Amino acid sequence: MPPLYALDDYEGCMLDDDAVYCVVDVDLFSRRNSSLMKFIQGYSEYKMKHYNHTQLHRGVCVQKSCNDFIKDKQNITVGREVALERCLNESIWRSYEIEAKLGKVLYCKTKEDKLSYDVSDYVVAVIYLSLILLNIIGTSYDLMFCQKDKESGNPFLMAFSVNNNWSKLVAPSGVGSEPRLERLKLFHGLRAMTMICVIFSHTVLIMAFSYVDNPLFVEKSYEDPLKQILFNGSLVTHTFFVMSSFLLAYNFQLHAEKHEVTWLLFPKGIVMRWIRLTPTYALILATICTWMRHLGDGPLWQMVVTSEADACRQYWWAHVFYINNYLYNDAYCAPQTWYLAADTQLFCVGLFVCVFVRSSRARKIVLSVLIVISLVIPALHTYFQNLDAVVIQSPESSYRELYVRDDTFRLLYIRGHTNLSTFVLGLIGGFLAFHWQTEGKDFNKYKKYNWCVWLLFPAGVLVILSGGLFYIDGSKPSDFFRIIYATFYKPIFQTLVVCLIISIIFKVETVYRGIIEWRGFTWMGRVSYSAFLCHTMFQRGLIGAQTIPTHMSEYYVVVVLLATVFMSYVCGGLLWLLVEAPLGGVTKAVMGGNGKRQSDVENK
Repeated sequence: MPPLYALDDYEGCMLDDDAVYCVVDVDLFSRRNSSLMKFIQGYSEYKMKHYNHTQLHRGVCVQKSCNDFIKDKQNITVGREVALERCLNESIWRSYEIEAKLGKVLYCKTKEDKLSYDVSDYVVAVIYLSLILLNIIGTSYDLMFCQKDKESGNPFLMAFSVNNNWSKLVAPSGVGSEPRLERLKLFHGLRAMTMICVIFSHTVLIMAFSYVDNPLFVEKSYEDPLKQILFNGSLVTHTFFVMSSFLLAYNFQLHAEKHEVTWLLFPKGIVMRWIRLTPTYALILATICTWMRHLGDGPLWQMVVTSEADACRQYWWAHVFYINNYLYNDAYCAPQTWYLAADTQLFCVGLFVCVFVRSSRARKIVLSVLIVISLVIPALHTYFQNLDAVVIQSPESSYRELYVRDDTFRLLYIRGHTNLSTFVLGLIGGFLAFHWQTEGKDFNKYKKYNWCVWLLFPAGVLVILSGGLFYIDGSKPSDFFRIIYATFYKPIFQTLVVCLIISIIFKVETVYRGIIEWRGFTWMGRVSYSAFLCHTMFQRGLIGAQTIPTHMSEYYVVVVLLATVFMSYVCGGLLWLLVEAPLGGVTKAVMGGNGKRQSDVENK
């Protein structure tokens, strides 16, 4: 078959004064009885595991590759599309004896096409310079005047002390006036490991989204059982919902022990969460909209990087108000942040339960009702909207189109109400853990069953691998099985996660606990939110700047993964030190120190 992707020499092309470089889609067809064309069409019809090879993707240097088809050599933009079509048709016919027509011109770039700096670029630059200046002033103030007694310093200036924030970043977990928080240090490790899994899945996604010279590597991956962990590994992302709700329930009860709980805590909690999350989030969105566009160039830069900037300029408001998961028209604007929107929506539900449902009996009833509702919702969506049980990671609808036309992803996977089950499970875990810890429940008698805890990890892997049932050739599960699986596979997996969390809190076993509570995860857990926000910028920059199609291999994926993890956590650490922690300190100072305690295990 003709290569699915090809790119002409971009840098050499753009050296010419009359340079025109076009990125186009080309549709194959044949007006004669072509066995090759029939094969291509038959191969492409298997959309679950194959790319659409009837449509090719090309980057073409018009003045070099198609010079013989240009009528007006003085102005090659005249009749450019006709020249492109004839040029591509001739080259494909010469090699394969099938025809091609121009499907779509994504964009064309000339030597004069330079992105100019606008007001928004300068505004964001001023914001960055202001933050740097504030951190210099705060750090200088701390070092010169507050080394002996930091508590006496101006809280607003101390909030911007890099020295002070660094101490917080590397401080041991759970150290403070509340000893019970020490048992929650596992959340740093769990958050860091989950974040690495998320980066892994996004690494493969963005590489498959780009131009690759061996698409067969992706297509054959569906036959590799080990790679099924990746195809259905999106389950791991929902661990964030469990951690979020677990900490909400636990910290709320801790707060209620020493403070009066009124209905005002509900709007206050929502506002505090918005203030805590949004400044850092907005700064990353602003960076994507402005300076990210200017940081590189390449034949795919406009498709991978500039398209995200354009989408974010149009839909930034949906992200700031955390409704972007219900407005997936902006699929190209930080698509990974659907989680932040869904988690914020579910946070409101969880906080409502905490504030307005106070008695133990009422909570049992409400949480039971919510569990039933949360199971019914995905079942109804799956049945009435005829959705897949899992998000099928197909080459075209998932990788090429970033799920924008995948109804299962848009209507079931990313929305807040369809993820209610995992959030409620976390709430139940948080309430139980606090109750058992407060009453001093003895778990020593359960330590003889620590082998059950050891089985949690392989059981979780089996749940993930079970998604491979929907990729089996020639086998289509019944509608009943599809609905049942869609209803229960996320709750089953996250129930295992809740059991793991509780077993570690109460020291039922030592192997998993020793790994997850490793001291090195402490700072990584604290900066995971910032790393989450910025990791796709590095991946998009890498793919956007490529001048030849990527050659995918296991080794190359691992290299890009490790590079992304390193850069994301370095950037996340700087973002935490210079933005997230200072603004958190300012918020605390504005609240006069009477706001809810922001512990080092606070949910992000």
